[in-house]
Amino acid sequence: MLNLIWDLDGTLIDSEHEVLEALKLALIDAKIDISKIIKPFRVGPTIDNILKASFAASYLNDERLHNAISAFRKRYDSSSFFHTNPFMGIDAIIHDTDNYVHYIITNKPDLPSCKIVHKLGWANKIKKIITPYSSGSDKKEKSELFKYLITSQHLDKETTYGIGDMASDCYAAKCVGIKAIGVLWGAGTKEELTDTAYICSTVAELKMLLESLCKK
Repeated sequence: MLNLIWDLDGTLIDSEHEVLEALKLALIDAKIDISKIIKPFRVGPTIDNILKASFAASYLNDERLHNAISAFRKRYDSSSFFHTNPFMGIDAIIHDTDNYVHYIITNKPDLPSCKIVHKLGWANKIKKIITPYSSGSDKKEKSELFKYLITSQHLDKETTYGIGDMASDCYAAKCVGIKAIGVLWGAGTKEELTDTAYICSTVAELKMLLESLCKK
C-alpha cells in the first residue's frame, strides 16, 4: 500500500474559476485599483503571492495587501464551491483506499479545504488534511508540514510519494526524503517540474504510474 500526499489546488481539484471570481470581487470590496494589475493572476501559489506577482510593490503596500487578503478570505470561505470539481479521473484514484492511503497538504486554509473535501464526498477517503494554519496561527512552510505528517503518522518514506503541480510541492517532498510526482494539468510547467522523480501529463498517466509503483 502506498501513502500519497496530495496537493489540493491544481492537482486534485480545478478551483481556478472559484478563486478568480472571489479574488475579483474581493479587490472591489477592498477598493484595490484593478487597473494597476501588471501581470495576470496565476492560481496555485498562496493568495499573498498571487497578489504580489500581479501588482507592483510600489502600489501593493502592506495595508492594501492585508485588506485584499481579508476581503478574499470572506468571499472565498463563504463560497458554495459549486464550480470547484476534481480533475477528470482523480475521483477514482481517491476512492481507491485498498491500494492507497490519501493525505492532503495544501496552502489553502482549513475551513475551505474541509468544505471542499466534504462537498466532493471525500471526507472518509482522506485520512488527514494539513494546512499551514492547522497547528496555530503561525504559517508553516510546506516542507515543515511534510515533515510533521510523516513523523506524526509514522509513514515509511520508501512507500510515500508527494504529488503536486507546483515546484514548491515537489521541493517540499524532496526535503523530507520522499519521491515527488509532478503533474502538468495544474499551474506548473514541465520546466518547473524537471527536478522530480516522475512527471505525469494526464491523470491517466498518473493512475498507471501509481499502479506500477504498487507492484514494486
